Amino acid sequence: MKILIIVIAFFIAPFITKATDKERFMQAMGQTLMELGQAKDATALQEVANKFERIASSEILEWLPNYYAGLCYNMMAQKQKDGAEIDKYLDKSDTFIEKLAKQNVNSPDEVEVLKAQNYMMRISVEGQVRWMKYGSAFEGAIAKAKAINPENPRAYALKAQMTYYTPAQFGGGSEKACPEVQEANTKFANFKPINSIAPTWGAEQMKVLICK
Repeated sequence: MKILIIVIAFFIAPFITKATDKERFMQAMGQTLMELGQAKDATALQEVANKFERIASSEILEWLPNYYAGLCYNMMAQKQKDGAEIDKYLDKSDTFIEKLAKQNVNSPDEVEVLKAQNYMMRISVEGQVRWMKYGSAFEGAIAKAKAINPENPRAYALKAQMTYYTPAQFGGGSEKACPEVQEANTKFANFKPINSIAPTWGAEQMKVLICK
């Protein structure tokens, strides 16, 4: 009987360890995501980014820590006013996108959305000039995200934001963006994340886009 118990324990131990490791990972991610939601300035965002990077270094098969670290740096860029500072943080965000390219990502549409978010921020520095450099890359990333997952609301949200804030004389404006805004809001209303640590951001940003 003792031998039988030992044999059973030998076989189930690896599964218990894996479950425990996964639980620790989910707990660490959940805690850090909560801190991300509470971060109000670049200093706090930097601390959160550092935590995601530490999780990524210990959980090399998990892609979400690198994704969220990249998102943190994009959010830091949004806090800046100087173009050089914006680019500096976006350059750092791009390093995590490069890491994601080497990982097995089960939601690649989210990576394309993050790419588009970075391109949009770069364009915001000097719209008319930078659209020539980054415009097609932005559109390409949005198209790829939609092709991978037509129900990802963040892809539609970024496209709507880009149209909304583009001057009317260049094909944008609130009136032109209105159908895109409505479509994005519908996608958010129907969106269900695959788990508690999957990306869910974007709905709040849509609230400032007023359709006329």
